[in-house]
Amino acid sequence: MKHQVTRELFTYWDGLRGGRTAPERSDIDPAEIHQILGDTFILEYDSESSLTFRLAGTRLCGSFCRELKGRNFFDLWDSDDLSSMKLLLTAVVEDEAAAVIGFKGKTERNQELEFESILLPLRHYGQPKSRLLGAASPADMPYWIGIWPIQELSISSMRLIWPDERPAFMRNQEQAPTQQHKFGLTPTTTILPPAIGQNHIAAERRIGHLTVIEGGRRD
Repeated sequence: MKHQVTRELFTYWDGLRGGRTAPERSDIDPAEIHQILGDTFILEYDSESSLTFRLAGTRLCGSFCRELKGRNFFDLWDSDDLSSMKLLLTAVVEDEAAAVIGFKGKTERNQELEFESILLPLRHYGQPKSRLLGAASPADMPYWIGIWPIQELSISSMRLIWPDERPAFMRNQEQAPTQQHKFGLTPTTTILPPAIGQNHIAAERRIGHLTVIEGGRRD
């Protein structure tokens, strides 16, 4: 994670969840993240093709020169990247991973700006696959931001973080998914856990829609 906003939100979310795979939506206290509140947002999972902005910070909305509340998160992305974004979201909503996304925003004048975003799972009244907490912050603050709206987003990097060093479904092997993931997509990229040292790498195997490399802590 390169940006302070990303690191701060992840640290806050990780502290809230305790021993759980994800905290509750009601656990979020805006006052505790007031310094980054303008960059944060909450998404509601409606369906495999709809993630609606429930809340969106003022700085984030300012970058797009419009209110994002009520809009579909998927509508922001370039069509070439949409399938990759939906595949990544599968790991967040199904397996309760954290996702860090680097993306480039472009205006109608072809002005470009790099952003870093993070997506974190939330539960709502105990139910998974319901809400997502996120943030997006620019790498720079050019003079034109807030004047010329960001209109087109394209992905430059994608990474999954397993806070407990393994996907949620691996904590209960009896419930490991064998069905095809619910977005109905053929994966175009392989999603891997964070890199681990070569001495700890064992054979990789497929579970559900993910490639799993055995490893992690030995203590």
